[in-house]
Amino acid sequence: MTDREKMIEQLDDFKSTVVSLMDERDKLHSEGEELRNDKREAEEKSSAAEEKVKELESEFQKTKDAKDNAETELTMVKSEIKSVTTRADKAESSKTEAVDAIRAERDELRKEMNEINEQLGRVSELYREASEEKDALQEKVDISDLLAIYITLIETVFYGKPHARILYTLHDVKTAISRKNIASSTGIMPAAVLKAVHDLANADLVKYDDETMEVELTKDILRRG
Repeated sequence: MTDREKMIEQLDDFKSTVVSLMDERDKLHSEGEELRNDKREAEEKSSAAEEKVKELESEFQKTKDAKDNAETELTMVKSEIKSVTTRADKAESSKTEAVDAIRAERDELRKEMNEINEQLGRVSELYREASEEKDALQEKVDISDLLAIYITLIETVFYGKPHARILYTLHDVKTAISRKNIASSTGIMPAAVLKAVHDLANADLVKYDDETMEVELTKDILRRG
């Protein structure tokens, strides 16, 4: 083979190599473009994924906050229910105790009234016996002395003085009067006024309103004009 032929052959080989390199370059360029496109798509997807993650994290935080608030409100409601239940139980207990106390006081007043009526009956009997004895012995017994003894027994032994003063006051005013005004006008202790009012009410001499705490005369004993 001549030098010319060798040179031509070498040129053909070089040409083939150059063409092959150019094809390889074009292929690499094409692959690089695809890689860049893939990278952009990946970055876009990654960015979108990050945004979605942020949205989900925000929603999760809101849900968590709402849950915490709901739990706090639930705790407060439970506490309030417990408090209300406790107050209701105490109120019911106090109401029961108050009713029991009123009933006990009523029973005690009835008992005392019965005792007073019994004692007054005995005093009346003593007065009658004394009067009969006076007639039988033909002795001079001053009736005012017997009345003085009778009144003293009522006022001291049977505690009738508050009752008499209350009745006298009611006869004077001729209208309903509050228990408080009775106490202030007569100077009798409020507790004694209350007891005496109940005694007089049980004897149907006065009418007492528990709500207004007013006392009204129902039987005119003095029968003034």
